[in-house]
Amino acid sequence: MVKKYLLTVTDEMAVKLEKEMKRRMIETVPETVRAILSEYLTNSKKPYIK
Repeated sequence: MVKKYLLTVTDEMAVKLEKEMKRRMIETVPETVRAILSEYLTNSKKPYIK
């Protein structure tokens, strides 16, 4: 099952996401956001919301 979310970011965050997208050689900003969240949630020591 796939869920879709609408994400609103500031202009500053959009610039940072685009730079990160290019650095990681990812094609789209949504893929970049997924990669960043996946890494964060995998490496996070904090408990997740279940």
